[in-house]
Amino acid sequence: MNPQLVERTQAMLPRYEKLFEERGGITPSDPLRFHFYHLSRYWPRLIGHCKRVPGGAEAAVNSDYGACVAVVSDFASQLIGPSSPVYECWQECWRQTQVVLNERPVALQKVEAAARAFEKCLSELNYDPWC
Repeated sequence: MNPQLVERTQAMLPRYEKLFEERGGITPSDPLRFHFYHLSRYWPRLIGHCKRVPGGAEAAVNSDYGACVAVVSDFASQLIGPSSPVYECWQECWRQTQVVLNERPVALQKVEAAARAFEKCLSELNYDPWC
């Protein structure tokens, strides 16, 4: 990971841990759905930021949006084992997410592909976090 992204990820981790612990009134109580709920919001924001920020996808991925995707993906990954109905599609999503987070340069197309891989996981889980 880029040092800037590592720094942002480390700063984001305690905030997300607190959010996960407190759950709030708007997020699901099921841990995996909780993380998928948040990823479903962070991926589009990251893509939008990629399109708007000077420096494009790489600068956007190194921002707080990339850190959010990194942190929440790590939490979700800890819950998805071989017996999970989303295991196979999550493995592909995880692989593509790691490319976005760790390989430079970053292309918008790779960010969008990773987001689509995540959307496939939502579909496999039959979960619509927007409802």
